[in-house]
Amino acid sequence: MNRIAHLALAVTVAFSSPLVLAADMSVEDIRLQIQERQAEFDNYNKDLSVQIDTAKRLEKELESLRENAVIAEAERQSALNEMNLQYERMVEDPSLDISTVRQAYLAAVKSHKETKDSITAKYNEWQNQLQEVEQRRLSKHSLLNKLEGLREQLNSARVDRLFSEFNRQDMVAVTHNIACDREETIGKCMERGKSLAKQKASKRYLDQLYDGLSESTEALKRRPYSDAYVQIIRSEVVENNFSGLGNYNLKMNVEVKGNLQRNEGCALLGVDDRYCVADKDQVNVAEVAAPGLNLSGGVQTDESVMYELTVRSNVYDDEVFIDGVSYGSTRLQIMLPSGEHDIEVVKRGYDTFKQKVNLTDSRTLKVDLNRSQYTFNKGERIQDILAGDVTGPDLVVVPSGAFRMGDITGHGLDNERPVESKEISNTFGISETEITVEQFQHFVSATSYVTDAEKGRGCAFYEGGRPVWQENLNWRAPGYAQTKEHPVVCVSLKDAQAYVDWLSASSEQSYRLPNETEWEYSARAGNESDYWWGDGIGTDNANCGWCGSQWSNVSAAPVSSFERNGFGLFDTVGNVWEWTVSERSQSGAVVRGGAWNFAPRLARAATRMELDPSFRSNYVGFRVLREQ
Repeated sequence: MNRIAHLALAVTVAFSSPLVLAADMSVEDIRLQIQERQAEFDNYNKDLSVQIDTAKRLEKELESLRENAVIAEAERQSALNEMNLQYERMVEDPSLDISTVRQAYLAAVKSHKETKDSITAKYNEWQNQLQEVEQRRLSKHSLLNKLEGLREQLNSARVDRLFSEFNRQDMVAVTHNIACDREETIGKCMERGKSLAKQKASKRYLDQLYDGLSESTEALKRRPYSDAYVQIIRSEVVENNFSGLGNYNLKMNVEVKGNLQRNEGCALLGVDDRYCVADKDQVNVAEVAAPGLNLSGGVQTDESVMYELTVRSNVYDDEVFIDGVSYGSTRLQIMLPSGEHDIEVVKRGYDTFKQKVNLTDSRTLKVDLNRSQYTFNKGERIQDILAGDVTGPDLVVVPSGAFRMGDITGHGLDNERPVESKEISNTFGISETEITVEQFQHFVSATSYVTDAEKGRGCAFYEGGRPVWQENLNWRAPGYAQTKEHPVVCVSLKDAQAYVDWLSASSEQSYRLPNETEWEYSARAGNESDYWWGDGIGTDNANCGWCGSQWSNVSAAPVSSFERNGFGLFDTVGNVWEWTVSERSQSGAVVRGGAWNFAPRLARAATRMELDPSFRSNYVGFRVLREQ
């Protein structure tokens, strides 16, 4: 208990310096914060290495002292035997001087006591150093999450800045001269001149917008692929005249407005689309814009045989196929020839939408995709019946096989390296979800078990870049609203081990916690990317900090709120960290998988965080493994 108290105190001190909320800072301010936090993180890494080396040195010194103690004890015993022998001789010969032998014994006793005292002092020093290592390790991971959070907010701030810089309104003054055709009336020549002047103003303003962006270089590289455009608000002819040669000259003031959708902002900056999910109270400029000029400056006329089709859906990261050709994700705006077209909208985990559209005018197609019923293609589902006819956790059988473990993509941390080839020799069953509140309640009801958090000091929650302990937090009340389907949290490794021991006894099967290798093999499900679906976190694919779900940075989500991976497991990315046992960790305990309040980079398949086994928080839970 004292060790954990010291741990929390150290973390509190490490992160007691005030931080300006990133939401109130500019892009430059956030970048400065990142530089400062990165330097602090690098120092933590260096200091942690020093602390670990110091702990190893103290352990070796302790072993050496213990060896010296054995020698000192032997010397003391030898001196004692010699003194006793001299005392026996002195009884027969009282004149015998035994002072030398007596002094030798006293010296041996003193040496033996000094060695024992040194062992005690060295042991205490070693234990304190181990405690310092744990403190530094926890502080390091807390700081890393803060650093990753700032990086997430940096990208959001960059998009906000771009959105603000592009979607602005201004007046452009243009002059234009055209030669009227011989067969063209004066009125038609004037209208054509005005249209061309508007196109010139539109193109000029679009160029100005791109050139004036804070990240103009990045945006200009991707401009050819962008659907950003300029909208004509109003125009006014200031001066016009005809020359004697049939030329029409005019000066015009054109009020124009840049029009950039948030998803286009992400595309221009080359960042993930999840940073461009608009807030509910934010108006999408494209949805309220009046018809105007497109990117190339061409006027959309009623005489055109091309019509604009807008496709919108209720999900992100879908894909639209028109007549068998992929046009990307919604919201999609495209010009199509009149007539019939086959529209198909698909997304993994949802039923495919198909419809034939007869395009006779511009229209909007609203698509509602429904979640599909998942069908297992891999892995048998098993479930044990426990004592009292209680059902055990739903398990998925994971096949044997080989895989590469660690930082395969090069995006990871030092403790994920080197990459190693691993082999899983035997199939095993693993719970398809994290153990839920309801499942843990069955265990507590059957055994009257009391968790570490309930015995005293409570459970930690994450605030201001550090874990904060609160006595009234435990698995029943983790600090946020939960249902029986939420993952159980505020449990230590000991609590999780007690649960699997009960499962084994109650089911007469062999249950345990997964080791690190088994966990990562199950989480990867045959993939070598950062996440089981790819190297990008995307939006609303998992519950982690800044991952775009309704629970991100708020609370854990009910289990199975997102899609399964290839082996049929839910929530191997995010939601709550999961306890595993590890031979690589000095404490034997490592959590994997990330959590609802930790950045996406810390939710990769290879990410590992070493913790003290007695640690518990409202962002750490577990899942179980059953041997065949």
